[in-house]
Amino acid sequence: MRIKSKLVILFSIIIVSTVVATSIIAFKSLESAVIDSQIKEMTDQVQTKANLINDLHYRAAQDLLFSVKNPVFVRYFDLRDTVAGNVHDKNKVLQFTPQQRLVKNELDQWIYNFQNRFNVDETCLVDINGQEITRVVLKKVALDKDLSYTEWMTPFFRPSFQNDVDHVYYQRPYVSPDTKRWVFAYTTPIVRSDGYKAAFYHFEMPMKIFQDLVQTTSGRIYVADPSGYLVADSSYKFNQNINSEPFRQSPKDYFPSINTISTSSDFNKALRNVQSNANTDVGHVTYNSNGELHYIVFKKLALFGWILAYEKPYSMMLSGNTNLSSLAITMSIIAGIAIVSGLISVFIISDRISRPIRDFAMKCRNQDVSNLQIINPIGNDKEINQVIYAFNEMIQRVNAIEKQKDEFASMVTHELKSPLTPIIGWCQTLKNPKLIGQLNSKQLNAVDVIQKNAKRLLQLVGDILDVQKLDLNKMKFDSQPVDVDDLLNYMYNNLQNVMAQKNIKQINSTKEQLTVRSDRNRIEQVLNNLILNAVDFVPSETGKIEYGAQSNGEEVLFYVKDNGTGIPLEKQKNLFHKFYQIDTSVTRKHGGSGLGLAISKGIIESLGGKIWIESELGKGASFYFTIPNNRTKTAMSEKVMDVKNTAK
Repeated sequence: MRIKSKLVILFSIIIVSTVVATSIIAFKSLESAVIDSQIKEMTDQVQTKANLINDLHYRAAQDLLFSVKNPVFVRYFDLRDTVAGNVHDKNKVLQFTPQQRLVKNELDQWIYNFQNRFNVDETCLVDINGQEITRVVLKKVALDKDLSYTEWMTPFFRPSFQNDVDHVYYQRPYVSPDTKRWVFAYTTPIVRSDGYKAAFYHFEMPMKIFQDLVQTTSGRIYVADPSGYLVADSSYKFNQNINSEPFRQSPKDYFPSINTISTSSDFNKALRNVQSNANTDVGHVTYNSNGELHYIVFKKLALFGWILAYEKPYSMMLSGNTNLSSLAITMSIIAGIAIVSGLISVFIISDRISRPIRDFAMKCRNQDVSNLQIINPIGNDKEINQVIYAFNEMIQRVNAIEKQKDEFASMVTHELKSPLTPIIGWCQTLKNPKLIGQLNSKQLNAVDVIQKNAKRLLQLVGDILDVQKLDLNKMKFDSQPVDVDDLLNYMYNNLQNVMAQKNIKQINSTKEQLTVRSDRNRIEQVLNNLILNAVDFVPSETGKIEYGAQSNGEEVLFYVKDNGTGIPLEKQKNLFHKFYQIDTSVTRKHGGSGLGLAISKGIIESLGGKIWIESELGKGASFYFTIPNNRTKTAMSEKVMDVKNTAK
């Protein structure tokens, strides 16, 4: 890792840790007060909702008591015909006398007006025998034949007569048989002039009114029944339509389970604590669910043992408070500015510290490995300059070693080449029967092997010498007009014997008369390298090698194409490096020093052109190189390939 990166990371960690720790401490110091404020607000909400619910039942009771103050109720039951008992026809339909009918019409009108004034689904008057005297459902007066005579079966029948005068009985919610939706029932007794409880007055209020009271825009408010279900929930959409639920439906089939809030054991424990609390004041508990703390403010309601609860998770407690949100944003902005300022400062300081190191590294990368130069000191940093001085001493030693190596290589290759010339000459002499005498076939084969390997060694020494010349910028280039067509025809004739050995078809596909001012021998050397490489890799009998040249603007494009095995893409990038072999196995089929393509690249680039390959495995290979149309000898000698860089 770079020094600059280390400095940036180290100081960034220190700055970020300090700012974050300070911000957390400051935030936590206010968190408790904010949550207390939220709980107080939730407490106020719960108290308000509880008052609304209690007021709803109180107003319903008062409306009921107000309604029965009308003397028409007592007057009906004081009638001699009413006291005498109900009369039914054979179909169990209640029969009214003229006097009863007259009073009943007054009752119907009064109850109808009552429904118009108050939000009531159904209103009825039931006598001591369970017979409905009148019933109005959704402002529609029931016909005589529809009046029930079995109201004694309802759950509120007996408790209604047990109530005192001017007292109201509250019935738990149930599905109304008339409207087929969940309702509350309220009843109060009707007492005759003699004090006898002759009937009760009853009306049903839809639960929708009650359920709408717990709606909230923040958090969740619900009313829990001791049986384990929610009779109201701000997060649950109840079906409140008329004729939507079956009569006698079980509460557990309509109301959501309390487990829809949470199934965690922590929540169940908190709920048990709430239910066991006999105090009717507002209280609060907490529980943990899915790793987040939840706050519940609760109050027991006056009816049915129900519990009104207001719940918020920790995240909503914070986001719901304007002051805390503003504080959090302000602290985040300040912390962000501090962090950004610190990081910018760290970046600037670390850049100043590491810049001399980067400059030194850049100068090292720009060095010519064949001619390493002394690097001048950078800035006033003693430590960096000490490294530069040490590096310069190393350069001096490396240059001295390189010089000795070059001299040694030049001497060795020269000494190797000197004895090879007479060896090849004597081999040729031994094969001439007129000079030495006739050799037998075994002797001739031995001389051929010696001559072949001597020539191979001579070629290798020549390649090494060429590479050495390119390394030392000592390769000489001529600059004369070159007839390209003549050069390629000359090569075609010279390669006939080589092609015949493998029965390879060679094609000179040049179609233009082209001339370049360059070095004919070096161009021929490159073409020979490429064509002889192709000879090694094309199949016998069916092999084909095509070469030629064509005009390409200010230069001539040469090419050598074959139908050989092709070269894999991943190996093409190293193809022009020194000593590179496609097949590096001990049993490889093709010989060579691995210097031919490196030398070819060096020559072409020295002549001002470029060389490249296009190939696919199994589809042959195509080598291309360009030579400028007109390049002076001086210009050509100035551009020499750095084979060492190529070999990297």
